[in-house]
Amino acid sequence: MKLDLFQRQIAIIGGNDPCCDIVSKLTAPGLSALEVKIVMVADPLIRNRGIACAREKKIPVSTNYADLLELQGLNLVLKLKNDEALTPVLTALEQNHIQVIDLDAYKNLSLDSLLDTEAEKVRVRARIQSEDLCKDDIVCLFDTFSSHVSDLADKKTELLKSERQSLLEMEKELTQVIQGSMIPTFIINNEHILTHWNRACEELTGHNAYELVGTDRQWVPFRSAKRPTLADMVVVGGDGEDEVQKYYGSAWRRSKIIREALEAEEFFPHLGEKGKWIFFTAAPIKAPDGTIIGAIETLKDVTEDKKARQEIALQDQELAKLHEKYKKSEEKYRSLFNNNPNPIFIVDSHTLEILDINHRVEQEYGYSKADLLGHSFLDICDENNETVAPSLRGLGPGESILFSKNRHKKQSGESLFVNTKVVNTTYSNRDVLIASATDITESVEKETQLIQAGKLATLGTMAAGMAHEINQPLNVIQICADLMLKMIKKGIAIPEEELIGMANDIIENVDRASGVIKHVRDFARQSERDFKKLDINDPINDVFKVLGHQLTVHSVKVELDLAENLPQIRAEHNRLEQVFINLVTNAIDAMDAQEKQGGFCEKVMTITTRAVTGPQGQGLVEARVSDTGVGMTPAVKSKIFEPFFTTKETGKGTGLGTSISFGIVKDYSGTIDIESEPGCGATFIVRFPGVE
Repeated sequence: MKLDLFQRQIAIIGGNDPCCDIVSKLTAPGLSALEVKIVMVADPLIRNRGIACAREKKIPVSTNYADLLELQGLNLVLKLKNDEALTPVLTALEQNHIQVIDLDAYKNLSLDSLLDTEAEKVRVRARIQSEDLCKDDIVCLFDTFSSHVSDLADKKTELLKSERQSLLEMEKELTQVIQGSMIPTFIINNEHILTHWNRACEELTGHNAYELVGTDRQWVPFRSAKRPTLADMVVVGGDGEDEVQKYYGSAWRRSKIIREALEAEEFFPHLGEKGKWIFFTAAPIKAPDGTIIGAIETLKDVTEDKKARQEIALQDQELAKLHEKYKKSEEKYRSLFNNNPNPIFIVDSHTLEILDINHRVEQEYGYSKADLLGHSFLDICDENNETVAPSLRGLGPGESILFSKNRHKKQSGESLFVNTKVVNTTYSNRDVLIASATDITESVEKETQLIQAGKLATLGTMAAGMAHEINQPLNVIQICADLMLKMIKKGIAIPEEELIGMANDIIENVDRASGVIKHVRDFARQSERDFKKLDINDPINDVFKVLGHQLTVHSVKVELDLAENLPQIRAEHNRLEQVFINLVTNAIDAMDAQEKQGGFCEKVMTITTRAVTGPQGQGLVEARVSDTGVGMTPAVKSKIFEPFFTTKETGKGTGLGTSISFGIVKDYSGTIDIESEPGCGATFIVRFPGVE
């Protein structure tokens, strides 16, 4: 480092350990000839070693960076730390033509070497001038000085080796983060050579990374002939709209979110069996001087959205401009990490402590980085979901897990639902979990509305049964009241025992009617997707509180074989009751249909529960709902869980009951299977994991 320190007035930004070393050396007697003056050390953190050293040397210190602008005669600033609050101060210093040196690890070592060398030169010069030295003494002094210079060179070499190793580690971590992303992503450099092609890209296109990385063949999965990808267009400069128009026509546009990014949507017949619609976004990667040194492109399969609604939602992603220096792989990793479209958490695999988050977490969850770092990842998860912690701690190296429809907590206290993909990997030489979350709150809310609509439709079919259940106790109350009124009018005294008996009958039947009304009200309320421990027999028994009369009217004999002391399961009582009400009402309809087709039919419904062992030795709780109805053909069984599919007459079924039931069972990690033959009835088998 070439730096003239003679008579300089210096301010230091950052009171860390290097600051203490610089202060000590510049104020040492050996460099007094330079006439250097340290006029201030600025750092908001007042407990740092450099601040203490400055105070010991009677050097002014400040916790406000803006105080630097008030210093008279200041002509050199040594910057030892990065802080967003420094931006306006550094701009003002530059406008005042004050030299600012940003001391990274290498420059700091160079400055340290410069100061040591100057001190050594002063010492050698002083000895030569103060003594009569012989040739051997001069040689000795020269050897000592040369050795000193050689030692400094060795230190610089070791630092460069260390930084090179750090760069290699950072490059490895960058690759792991990109590979762990659920978003198909690839990166090219400014020579159009593919450098990254993650697993999600492999799954989407069917082309492996080893086939493409290191080549300029990123077009191969999408085209039958060579043609620039959108990332290639970004690398050569997105200002050439005519060139982009030439290849993409009206299918492209400039991103409204990401500066200088391009977006496009196109159908690729070569992807998959029948082709796929892909929405893709490409953004430039820039060096500190603003030159484009590469591009990142993300892909989203929107085929299903295209088929369902003939339109697609704009990709919810943000690739902020790479505003930090791009000289080191750590900076490249940080830019890609922070600008990933999904919130990403870096979590300690043993303690589940949050080690790092990207900017997307702050935007979607409302927390600042300071709010989350050092806290447990479980703090933002649903405290009622006891499966998250053991699942995370049970992940081995390289393993991954997907948590579907998990509830997370925002800083405001609101909840959001996310699909979370978690991968076990290494980060900064420690075992970590990389958790990438996708917000599906809107989808879950619509699903909840659909389930609620299914409940209301079910209540409509149960109206007659509920009326009967309420009417019976009302009749008893009416009879008792009429009897008491007649006897009073006739002046006949009612014996005390009879009066007590009638009062007890009234109380008992009021309780019965109230119980029916309460149960219907509880069933009709909108339920949340909660995970609570419960006995599967409870929602099954509650079904007959509202369907008992309906079973009697349809002459259905019910055989219950509910095992006692079953393992509990994790589910929500209200939603499971909806599942079993749907299965019971479908069984009644199937037996009615069998009766119409074949005359007499013994209508028997059997419901059994028991504990079973799964194919992998896991404990399961099983419920079987069997009927003697018309049964199902293989074609009907294959479509039975599809939305709006029904075998009932027009106006007698929406086709949503079994579809909603299938979704509810799946939400609680359960399965639902069917055993049926035409004319031989049907058995629906529902299984859930048992809770230890």
